[in-house]
Amino acid sequence: MQKSEKTHQIVVDRRPLWIVIVDRLRRPILLTLFFAAFLLLLNLEGPKDLSPDGYKVLCVFLLCVTLWATNLIPLSVTSLLVMALIPLLGIMPASQAYSFFGNKAVFFILGAFILSAAMIGCGLSARLSLWVMEHWGKTPKKLISSVYFFGAIGSCFMSEHAVAAMMFPILLGIVDSLNLKKKESVFGKALFFSMSWGCIIGGAMTVLGGGRVPLAMELLEKTTLGESTLGILQYTYLSYPLVLLLLACGWLVLISLFPPDLENIQAAQEVLLEKSHKLGPTTFQEKGIAFVMALTIFAWFGYGSKLGIANIAILSLVLLFSFNLINWKMVEHHINWAIILMYGGAICLGEVMQTSGAALWVSQHIFEGTVQSGTVFLIAIAFLSMILTTFMSNSAVIAILMPPAISMCAEYGISPALVTMTVILPSNFAFSLPIATPASALAYSSRFITIGEMIKAGTLLGLLGMGCYLLLLLVYWPIIGFK
Repeated sequence: MQKSEKTHQIVVDRRPLWIVIVDRLRRPILLTLFFAAFLLLLNLEGPKDLSPDGYKVLCVFLLCVTLWATNLIPLSVTSLLVMALIPLLGIMPASQAYSFFGNKAVFFILGAFILSAAMIGCGLSARLSLWVMEHWGKTPKKLISSVYFFGAIGSCFMSEHAVAAMMFPILLGIVDSLNLKKKESVFGKALFFSMSWGCIIGGAMTVLGGGRVPLAMELLEKTTLGESTLGILQYTYLSYPLVLLLLACGWLVLISLFPPDLENIQAAQEVLLEKSHKLGPTTFQEKGIAFVMALTIFAWFGYGSKLGIANIAILSLVLLFSFNLINWKMVEHHINWAIILMYGGAICLGEVMQTSGAALWVSQHIFEGTVQSGTVFLIAIAFLSMILTTFMSNSAVIAILMPPAISMCAEYGISPALVTMTVILPSNFAFSLPIATPASALAYSSRFITIGEMIKAGTLLGLLGMGCYLLLLLVYWPIIGFK
């Protein structure tokens, strides 16, 4: 029996040796430069109108912004670095700095991750997505629409990252069954765009769609010492018009830019049917998890402000484990520990930025003299949030923008809650680059979408999103008295 031998292609790098060395060592070189600049700044005398502690916080803030933007080290590691630097520089006692990992926002998002992991682990989420696409995707346009709207609805109740990760292998099976060519098939492009856009847009509807909303809500409460808060029902009440408008805009852009280039998708229907048959009948475990999830959502929206959304999440987990509906091995691979680790450092940085006066100092030097009215200030913050989220995690955008933005509320006579919503909503317009959010990264990894197509379509959708935000700011929010 002859064994096929794999051919190994040898590529000779003909660049000058020094260029090759610099290219290979680019990451450690950049990290060395960033930390050297940080140490140099620490040893310089700070501005006269900023306290010594405020100047140290500002140096830490600049280092974090640089690391979060370049992603040279994981976001969570940068946050852990904050937890170490704050007490080391004498800005805050170590016990107080590390206590931010015990924040209720951390436990809420941990509970939300485990609940969504339970739905994925038992197969309930896959069953729901297959049912929707099988029954509502009889034609190419209907299949695109079913993927798009299921992603949006699913992300209202689960992390948008988890929904995209769940749908991605199903879509790969569909495009394989149809023999679609990568980078050429318009229908393939539409499928993966519909997955990522649906998940991203729907994730802005509730606090369950991602980690950025609980983080922003907690930063709001911390930086205002509890004087200003956002409830989960209030958040949805304030955000849902934008989500619905942007969903309509996204669907129109999707159908206009990527009209289906095939008529028969019978092979895709057969793949979906086969996957549904493999799942078999609905199990007791799936029914139990669905019941607990429905009960949890009802409690969050009905009694969240009274009982505490983190407490409800923890009690729901106790129910799942007590009735043996889940075990730790089943859910641990679906929990985004990096986001959870990021929270402690981000909340700690926001707290010291506010209390040291560094946030106010940064805001005054950016906006004073250039932005005269509260409305223009909010629009500027919204555009800055949208631009930053193109190049970094939206949770990082929240951590960077919230403290300086909230510090200017008194200056412009606007409420901290209004500024918080202004930072949150545009930070979700992560459509233009794969690095912006895992949903976009998954869509790009399919190899059906090029960077140019993602930038062109994503920028258009982001601008439409800003238009929807302006409608909220200038029309909807004043009508309901939110200002």
